[in-house]
Amino acid sequence: MTKLPGQPVLPITPTADENDNPTTCMCCGRIAIGIGRAIKQGARVIDNGFLCKQCIVAVGDLSKMDRLSIYELKALDAGVDAVGEYIAEHGVTELAHFDELMQRMMVKAAITGFAKGVREALKEAPF
Repeated sequence: MTKLPGQPVLPITPTADENDNPTTCMCCGRIAIGIGRAIKQGARVIDNGFLCKQCIVAVGDLSKMDRLSIYELKALDAGVDAVGEYIAEHGVTELAHFDELMQRMMVKAAITGFAKGVREALKEAPF
């Protein structure tokens, strides 16, 4: 994939002023509090990586997602089936022979297949 010119959008830096006081959240750009994850280059800290309260809560919630639910596990099969259908449709089984667009479309098939599988699994849920 071709890199876009210029500076990357994320993380938003700097997150601190000249006195190392928190200023902006590295994820969303809102007002940061004094908690973050340092951005390092080797052993040198480039930025403190301060976060806002909302992003800290979101990171906490994301870190709890350590296991897939039984519905998501069922949906994995749908994602695998979708990739299988995509590969069969194109007749190319070696990923090295896929161009960039084909690789992306195969991943898209996996994601949309998984999402469809989640919806189908939830329809069968006992409630």
